[in-house]
Amino acid sequence: MGDKKVSCIIVSGAPDEDIEYLKKKLTSSAYIIAADSGYLKCLEAGFIPDLIIGDFDSSTQPEINTEIIKLPAEKDDTDTFYCVKKALEMGFEEIEVLCAIGDRADHNYSNMLCLEYCRRHNIKCSISNARNKLQLINDVIVIDDSEYKYFSLFAFLSNVSGLSIKGAYYEVNQIDMKPYEQFAQSNCFKGEKVEISLKSGTILLIQSND
Repeated sequence: MGDKKVSCIIVSGAPDEDIEYLKKKLTSSAYIIAADSGYLKCLEAGFIPDLIIGDFDSSTQPEINTEIIKLPAEKDDTDTFYCVKKALEMGFEEIEVLCAIGDRADHNYSNMLCLEYCRRHNIKCSISNARNKLQLINDVIVIDDSEYKYFSLFAFLSNVSGLSIKGAYYEVNQIDMKPYEQFAQSNCFKGEKVEISLKSGTILLIQSND
């Protein structure tokens, strides 16, 4: 990373047409990887990706002055997951995935599993659009209401112990949570900030404006 960019933004190809949000999130200080047709969204937002990766089954391979990695159409990993793996290989410690929440439930879940892959490699990763932000929590996080007004918590893939929520309308102290339980959905802020902590397990934190 000769340009000393420390964070990576991956632009996927989900049909999220909020280009204004994309313009706000994309920045020249981040390394931008486009997953397949995600490059079209980058161009519409006024940015040329640093790297484009895809099999180009949902778009035409571009003739553009940037690095392109062409993938085979038949492969194990999705284009977005390949981008995530490439970002880790390049040494980035923080990744934000945009345009990855769409109409296909299987694609949405597949992208959520990218969060777990990053967590297992000690990399901070989130998936966001104008209405939602998804990330995994293992210890403590403080969130505010500046961008999203509501939040939900789910035990991700395994049981959670010692969950505490402070500063929210609904607060809990040192409770356990199982993956099928839904009592921590649609919470909101009592003040400007909320602290969420847990002793063990993994929490899927979903912030939203819906």
